[in-house]
Amino acid sequence: MENSKQQLYYFGDTGIGEAKKFEKKLLASYSVNIGNICAFGCSYCYVPTVVAKIKVIRDILAQGYKTEDISCYRHQDNVLDCIFRDLDKIHRDDNGTVFFCTTCDPCAIPDHADTTTKAIRLIMERSNLQVRVLSKSILIIQVAQELQAYRDRIVYGLSTGTTLSVISQAVEERASDITERVRALHWLQNNGFRTFGMICPVIPSEVDNVMQLLEQVRPELCAGVWVEPLNIRGKSLVNTFNKLVAAGLEDHAVELQRVMGNKRALIEYSKRLFLGFQSEMQHRGLIDKMHYLHYRSKYDGGFFEGQPGAVIL
Repeated sequence: MENSKQQLYYFGDTGIGEAKKFEKKLLASYSVNIGNICAFGCSYCYVPTVVAKIKVIRDILAQGYKTEDISCYRHQDNVLDCIFRDLDKIHRDDNGTVFFCTTCDPCAIPDHADTTTKAIRLIMERSNLQVRVLSKSILIIQVAQELQAYRDRIVYGLSTGTTLSVISQAVEERASDITERVRALHWLQNNGFRTFGMICPVIPSEVDNVMQLLEQVRPELCAGVWVEPLNIRGKSLVNTFNKLVAAGLEDHAVELQRVMGNKRALIEYSKRLFLGFQSEMQHRGLIDKMHYLHYRSKYDGGFFEGQPGAVIL
């Protein structure tokens, strides 16, 4: 991979863990995390802020490493051994969904895709659990091809929060370009694999691109569509603004700057985004598939409560 991060590896203790926050998002009951610091470098990612509290990451950072320069994934045998052990704790009748992954991309490089494939195969063979895979890498196709026998129990998604390659290349460093991701998602759909849409995050300058964003995921072919504005945790807004400026995308940077540090403007941007998707999904008769992820705020005035398509967190 061009401009790859330095790869570090570690041993974890959990194979399949509870995913209560993702359960609230209606995405999954469980998760498998094959790493803690992603091989990609998306400017808006909040995960580095969260995992910085984990001892293995604290120890790595204490050695002078910076999260933007490294990836930190688990040894494959460690992942598989922990999953094998944890499957014994899950009742055979449990058909809940396992999410790959909540803290890293599961298919960023071939080694990661191979770990993910073997981990999912183990889950398929030793349980009745379902699996949801979300990636920004076209290597997800290889995972799907390897696991064709289990296509009825696996649903695949590729994050598609932008319509523009220039945006993708600026803020989603090392990830597959958005055009490649859309082609990969369509390939999965055209070849009979189950898919879901993850339109996330949509920056303020693309609020009016709802039609194009939906056409990218083809919601009528998806088992659900999730939409989310930019997450404000950590330095996601500042980092994204800086990347847009560095790429010469001033118009997009200005729109983002307008909501930075302004909670009311941030809520108004989120409302516009929600209403655009709600209107279009209702028009298509697909509102039951829409899941707009909104983090409750004192500034939203209860606007999202009871709204069709809104998931209040």
